[in-house]
Amino acid sequence: MTADSKEKEMEGDLPAAIAPPRDGMRVYTTWPEMIKHWPKTTLCIVSNEFCERFSYYGMRTVLTFYILNVLKFDSNTSTIFFNAFSIVAYLTPMLGSVLADGYIGKFWTIFSVSIFYALGQVMLAVASTQNWTSSVHPWMDLVGLIVIALGTGGIKPCVSAFGADQFEQGQERMLSVYFSMFYFSINAGAMISTFVSPIFRAQPCLGQDSCYPLSFGIPAVLMVIATVIFMIGSPWYKKRPPTENVFGEIARLIGGAIGNKYSKTKNAGPTNHWLEHYLDTHECANDPKCMALKGTKKKTQHLCQKKQYVSDVISLLKIIVMFVPVPMFWALYDQQGSIWLLQGIQMDCQVFGILLLPDQMQTLNAVLILCYIPLFQVVVYPLVGKCFKITPLRKMVIGGWLAALAFLITGFVQLQVNNTLPLLPKSGESFASFMNVYEKDCNISVWRLDDKMAPMGDPFVLPANTDKYTFHVPAGRTTFRVAYDGASCAGRKAEDVPVDLGEKQVYYVAVGPDGTVYTQVGTDKPTEGTGEFSMGITMFTNDNYNGSLCVCRQTTKNFDKNHPCDARSPADFYYWETDYNQHTDDRANFIDVMNQPGKNNKDRSVTSYVFKPVDVSDTGIGFEINGQGGVYNFVVTGEGDVTGDSEQNELHVYQVVQDNKVSILWQVPQIIVITAGEILFSVTGYELAYSQTAPSMKTLVQALWLLTTAIGDSIIVLITALDLFDDMAVQFFAYSGLMFLVICIYALMAIFFFEYNYYTKPEELDDDDDEDAELDAIEHNAHVNNGFYGDTEKRQLSIAESDNNSVTLRI
Repeated sequence: MTADSKEKEMEGDLPAAIAPPRDGMRVYTTWPEMIKHWPKTTLCIVSNEFCERFSYYGMRTVLTFYILNVLKFDSNTSTIFFNAFSIVAYLTPMLGSVLADGYIGKFWTIFSVSIFYALGQVMLAVASTQNWTSSVHPWMDLVGLIVIALGTGGIKPCVSAFGADQFEQGQERMLSVYFSMFYFSINAGAMISTFVSPIFRAQPCLGQDSCYPLSFGIPAVLMVIATVIFMIGSPWYKKRPPTENVFGEIARLIGGAIGNKYSKTKNAGPTNHWLEHYLDTHECANDPKCMALKGTKKKTQHLCQKKQYVSDVISLLKIIVMFVPVPMFWALYDQQGSIWLLQGIQMDCQVFGILLLPDQMQTLNAVLILCYIPLFQVVVYPLVGKCFKITPLRKMVIGGWLAALAFLITGFVQLQVNNTLPLLPKSGESFASFMNVYEKDCNISVWRLDDKMAPMGDPFVLPANTDKYTFHVPAGRTTFRVAYDGASCAGRKAEDVPVDLGEKQVYYVAVGPDGTVYTQVGTDKPTEGTGEFSMGITMFTNDNYNGSLCVCRQTTKNFDKNHPCDARSPADFYYWETDYNQHTDDRANFIDVMNQPGKNNKDRSVTSYVFKPVDVSDTGIGFEINGQGGVYNFVVTGEGDVTGDSEQNELHVYQVVQDNKVSILWQVPQIIVITAGEILFSVTGYELAYSQTAPSMKTLVQALWLLTTAIGDSIIVLITALDLFDDMAVQFFAYSGLMFLVICIYALMAIFFFEYNYYTKPEELDDDDDEDAELDAIEHNAHVNNGFYGDTEKRQLSIAESDNNSVTLRI
């Protein structure tokens, strides 16, 4: 800077938009100038990130439901597969980092891996077009998911850094704006996709009740678009060549230090840290990096690149130690897409007459992040800072405790949800529920018989057309006695009903004018996540009806009373078909009828239908179900002639599991709390790790931070696989207590172990300065405050001393 320009700067004569040249470069500080000189290629990178995040979160949001309902895995297995997918997605950033830094560079890593990524999305979308019976499941789905996980993880550590490479020295203000744009694009893509993808899923298509091809197909298209957008900027990108494999360099340094430490001939004596033993055998003259660092000025002749590198690795190891409790936070946070989703399908999703899909609740997290970031920076931190000193580790400890609080809230919510879940038999026990399906004028009395066929206690009396009475009995062969009383069953003598009951299973026994039938009933609440209920139908008619059957919704906008069933609308038309596609049959089984009045028990059987989505004849049977999540069993009695009198058939409704009663809005408090915990713990932790590592370690520490997420998801997989908890509420309380304990240990580590490091560097080298002071400034890592409490006076002293040596602080 010339004397004239310096003088004009002080007088305020230079344009405000452009600061005086610094080292021959202009620094742009106002919006018009920043927009004018903005690297336009970064717009391709930001757009690419928006499309990629939309693609990833759009697919991931509905993934648990897809595994549960299409691949037909149970709840625990679905949770394991979902979180295993996340494990792979957060392990592979380390591979992407190595590939980009050490071999082909960031550009070619992003481009090649994006093609691989898009291929996985297309593969999953194609697999989802086939119904659950197709042979492409589950292998094609799992291969697609593995490819997606490898792809998203491979580009994750590269895209933001590649965008930063497009800026030059002197454009720091523009770089800061770029990172804000980049972070906004991530959350905007996540917010939009988590809201619309469940809507796509809930629509019927291709003859199926749910449209996963649309939920997966649109993310696949977005990933292809993301790759194309990224390539559009290819001719203009600044493509920095790969430098070195940081992982390999650190491994060689650690190996050398260990070898020297235990070498009897080369050990140079005690050191402050065991890694410094690497320098025992180091000679700058044999190291190209050390020789490149030595300049022509006298003050650079004693600099040693490896000495500073050892110091950088020591700081990295201290940060890694502070990463140890971090996976526990992710073990809680990442349950939003799996276990919290399973909680959501057990809740009432009708909100003010509008159906809110359980997977749409994840949108609230993305919205709150966008709201919380400015709120915490502008309001919360300044206000709290007036009363308490805020340090990064203090924020992380509070964030961890908030995560524990969120799961405490989740546990109490689940306690209320449990009241609507089915009461299931214990080990060695079964339930047998009796139904009286006589229409009128017949009471039945039911006894359980002992091993000697003697009645046990008083009978339970069921009037005609009543719901049920449930016996809790040991699993195995059990016999009941049924007696009749009334005009409709006059002359019918008492009968024994032997049943074989499986352990932990629920059965119903229907007693009617045509005999007695029993069968096992399902007790699982429906898992499609579209506000549905579950039902099964038993045709217990006296002429043994075994034809096709359909159920039609009559609450649609276009309902026509004269044509009540529209087979073109899969969401409103459900059917069980017999003898089609080479004798395929939708019916579940044929149930033997016992105790037929005046007939041989083996003469006939009735049919139990499995629920599935054709001229029709009206049976005259109608029913209305207003709740969701309930499980019902319908028994149809009467003539069974669907072409005759529509009033000759009767419907008997048996509700196995009650409807969902707890509103899904009760998930809002736990989402609000855990998102606040994310801002305090995750965002702060990432910034802490980035600021406390040397420039040469930035990419590595980002990959290691992502690795903590993979370890956290591994904790979920392990606990789920061990199946330690029968009650989901107890599981939530256990996670909460474990998180609280881990964060208390983390607080102690922050107090007694960690100290903040402030990296300093000289801005200018002057031959007239004192050489020793210059070297101290070069190698200085100022431990300026205690990790948890902070020390303002000590920090101010360090800054003052550094200013004397023309150094700046990098925080």
